[in-house]
Amino acid sequence: MKKFFPLIIAAAGLSSVAGCSTEMSSEAEMTAEDQAAVCANPEGTNAAIAALATAISQELHRWQITSDFYVYRGYNNQAMLGLTAAGKAACGGSCPMTENMLAAQDSRMDQKIIFNGTRLSSWSYASRLVTGYENQKICVNNGSCAYAAHAFSYNPATTTPGACDTLFTFPVTKPASQGGGALTQTQINGLANALKWTIGNGPNPYIAFQAGAGTVTIDPGGQMNPPGQTTGSDICQKASNTSLNGQACTCALTGVTNGKLKNDDLLMPRTYFCRQL
Repeated sequence: MKKFFPLIIAAAGLSSVAGCSTEMSSEAEMTAEDQAAVCANPEGTNAAIAALATAISQELHRWQITSDFYVYRGYNNQAMLGLTAAGKAACGGSCPMTENMLAAQDSRMDQKIIFNGTRLSSWSYASRLVTGYENQKICVNNGSCAYAAHAFSYNPATTTPGACDTLFTFPVTKPASQGGGALTQTQINGLANALKWTIGNGPNPYIAFQAGAGTVTIDPGGQMNPPGQTTGSDICQKASNTSLNGQACTCALTGVTNGKLKNDDLLMPRTYFCRQL
């Protein structure tokens, strides 16, 4: 899969999700049946949550879900996650890709985004995010999932193939407010606790959270199209901060055989959908 946009990520393997990356280290080695079994993606939500984690990592440079996000009532009175003032400040005032993925919660986007042949349920996606947020909040407040203050590098990620999508690895350090410098390995391992929100309703193999020596790695659904993507293969949509309008695409699920990417949905202006010519 091509790089969605420079990205960050992660730390010490949660035993429930690390198996996705350790049991099958290369997507090329997997059959379609293997991938479907290992990379469960109910209603597209696991991949969507991982895509949001990608955007948060890149733009906010930290996992501070309980301070950077809040729950509000959106369209159709649906409970959804939004960015707080602190979250926007962490982005420098603008979080375009994070907001783009948060917009996928809106029920008007229901069934419009496709991950690996699975249409995303905006209702289930929003529900899982809100549940994950509430679980993270309870966990932090009762002290059962403490983790160190941290900052992810602003440099482009190192990318390698993952079982469910592309693995992104970035350096992680103490934040500048603490003088920077290295985190201990124990602290890096403990960053797994900052991702409790991604598994609010069960394990998420698309996260594939791993710890390295001064680095963190996850397996996000970055470009919002099937992993291992190459130009000309089946692409139902892509997300980008730069224009992709006019790129050739096909999308079997929507019957597009000779299409072009277009950002024609105002709710998700950073997402380019494959439309028939």
